[in-house]
Amino acid sequence: MPRDVASSEPGGDGAPWWVRAFGAWYPVVYAHRDDAEATRNAPGIARLLALPPGARVLDVGCGAGRYARALAALGLRVTGVDLSEALLAQARRRSPGLPGAPTYVRADMRDLPFGPQFDGAVSLFTSFGYFERPEDDARVVASVARALVPGGRFLLDVLNAEAVLAAPDADGEDLRPPWRVTFRRRLDPTTPGGPYVRKRIVVSDLRTGRDVFDVEERVRVHDRASIDRLLVAAGLEPVGEPCGDLLGAPASAQAPRFVRVARRRAGR
Repeated sequence: MPRDVASSEPGGDGAPWWVRAFGAWYPVVYAHRDDAEATRNAPGIARLLALPPGARVLDVGCGAGRYARALAALGLRVTGVDLSEALLAQARRRSPGLPGAPTYVRADMRDLPFGPQFDGAVSLFTSFGYFERPEDDARVVASVARALVPGGRFLLDVLNAEAVLAAPDADGEDLRPPWRVTFRRRLDPTTPGGPYVRKRIVVSDLRTGRDVFDVEERVRVHDRASIDRLLVAAGLEPVGEPCGDLLGAPASAQAPRFVRVARRRAGR
């Protein structure tokens, strides 16, 4: 059993999916999202944010801190925020010894406990669109905007709606002994508040054949116009053209990611 399962957030099957999914099993399910990937992408993120070394950055939905560590290694002063105590515990264990080691804070992204103090903020790998009510997405963006100094930039990285809406449903399996991770991904265009991408994830113990973790993720899909409306309503001004990845490649219908950068307007 992964370390920290015993300290995962309470709630069981009655908890929201985003409480259950982002706990101690997350590193097993998403083992491919590793420190090496973060190290490759971090310079591109810093360029898109136009931040020099020493700038203060807020990592919203930081999880176990892989991007917080990679950005800190570039000389940025990073504060990571997440709701998962289990993932924050992992982040703290893995971060000591770095120059300007990241700081980690437990908080709900809809109500961040910060005034205007950050030069930049990031929300990476679709750490957005989780909540039941669409208006909560607006609360997240407004909360991030309040934490930025005038001129500070916010990088929002989500699924590319064009690619997602055109993709067929998919099933898959990964063997990560002693675990088997299976998933079934489907598009849900009819549930109010959507469209959504739903992904059911099951972790099985290869030694016993028993399922040890079962959750369905549900993420709201935002297109470009929707994202820009949310940003503008929060007092953020979109900067340049969107990108198709964190290294700055142009956005396209086929790109798996949609990366948008916006700047906090003066006077907000």
